Amino acid sequence: MAAIVRVKTVLFSVLEDKLQIYLPAHRLPQGIVEHGISLNKLAMENIKGIAGAAINQGYLEQLYTFSHPFEAGMGVDIVYYLLVGEGKLVRDYQESWIEATRISRNLPEYGILSYALQRLRWKVEYTNVVYSLLPREFTLSELQRIYEAILGKKLDKRNFRKKILSLGLLRSSGHRRVGLKARPARMYMFLRRQPVMVNVF
Repeated sequence: MAAIVRVKTVLFSVLEDKLQIYLPAHRLPQGIVEHGISLNKLAMENIKGIAGAAINQGYLEQLYTFSHPFEAGMGVDIVYYLLVGEGKLVRDYQESWIEATRISRNLPEYGILSYALQRLRWKVEYTNVVYSLLPREFTLSELQRIYEAILGKKLDKRNFRKKILSLGLLRSSGHRRVGLKARPARMYMFLRRQPVMVNVF
């Protein structure tokens, strides 16, 4: 039985405070597995044109392996998801993004998309991987909006700040965000821009 093995990549970013998925022509970017290239590299190559060199600064994780038996053989999809901040995207391709809240059963890859979204929501509850979606320095309000975009719900500002500052994930950068209508906001940085297990929620 012949098998076709593909690597597909679900690219998440937060654009205009909304969690978005890169879905050109309503299909996930994909590549056929060949000798001489690793699965991780192929997953990143799938969307290199939109994220460029900054793709290496995102968070990449293998999601699942889906199989599709058919009469002549077997199709196997190895799916990854990748988190890349808006500031790291080198091309817009605005028409190719879809809001995560608009994922519908009518989409050809609804099963993969809905599972990827659920896994991401679980992931941010016990790790710090949101660092991939933020610039080096950010305000607590900007951090909260990232969590709200992913979780799809509003968070209490006071409780969020108290919790996030108690986790030991951040440090003050010594700078303040100016030019806003409100008073200048203190800016923070992640102590480590790599995955760390932590009980966020």
